[in-house]
Amino acid sequence: MTALTRNPVNTDLLQPHKFQITFDRLPNVTYFCQTASLPGISLTEVQHFTPFIDLFRPGEKAIYDTFNTQFLVNEDLSPWFELHDWIRSATFPTDFEEYVNLARTTRSGFDQSLATNRRPAVYTDGTLVIYSNKNNPRFRIKFRDIFPNYVGSINFNTLDNAETTVTCDVSFRFSYYDIEKLEV
Repeated sequence: MTALTRNPVNTDLLQPHKFQITFDRLPNVTYFCQTASLPGISLTEVQHFTPFIDLFRPGEKAIYDTFNTQFLVNEDLSPWFELHDWIRSATFPTDFEEYVNLARTTRSGFDQSLATNRRPAVYTDGTLVIYSNKNNPRFRIKFRDIFPNYVGSINFNTLDNAETTVTCDVSFRFSYYDIEKLEV
């Protein structure tokens, strides 16, 4: 093997600002999204005892980190309310009608999975598309059964000036994600 065959085929570096996320249920979060993180993955370990040292073997479960994003907050607070209402409806803190109304919070107004009983309305799918440095879509990551488990606070401060932009963090849990490599 020569040194030339060990060089990577693609030496273009990934750009951190070339991405797009979409959620059917969250059109305002999709529009105002500023950051997104591709969640890491780990696996459980099984300890194997020996008389000398304890060894570790790969386990049988994959553990995904949370999917974290940050978005801008507009004057209507619409991206924050989308997430707030979703979390509140999923937990129905005052009555069961809030959970029933959860299907109405989708962009289409009705979640087809409720009609077919395939999936509860608390879940949706999300997509993260990663673009090349030439703005071509390279990868599509599809998050399955995603739901928000945290939406951050909105901080107000009289010491900030008019140029300060209000942002908010959100964290999602999901079952798993599939990675599709797109042709360039």
